[in-house]
Amino acid sequence: MKGFWNKFTTRFAVPVLIVTQVITLYDGWESRTESRQYELTLKRCIVEHSHTEEHKETGVSVDGEKWEWVEESGVVLPRGCDIFSSDNILTDSFKPDRTMDRWLGKIFWTYKNYKDKVIAWYENIFVQERLKDMRG
Repeated sequence: MKGFWNKFTTRFAVPVLIVTQVITLYDGWESRTESRQYELTLKRCIVEHSHTEEHKETGVSVDGEKWEWVEESGVVLPRGCDIFSSDNILTDSFKPDRTMDRWLGKIFWTYKNYKDKVIAWYENIFVQERLKDMRG
């Protein structure tokens, strides 16, 4: 019986453990890179935004009535900058995991690209099927 468990452990449990560790490593890498992408987008939005100033115009209409038009001041954000939310936490750029992520990126970028392509392909098929169902 002891021999059975030794063989079972080395032939089944150890490879499963290795695969789950690789998947966990990939998930951590992906979340850190997405967080960094969010941080870069946020910095770009902060640098590229502009402000409009309050503008007032007054005048007299043809009937002799006075009128006043006020354009309020505000913030003009560039395209793609609708990401401002308080529940997102930015990561520090100087953490030691940046070096590890650079090495992991060499391994995982190819997998991530293929995964994203398969997901986009699947979603495209799903959308086409939905459109066919809606059209009748």
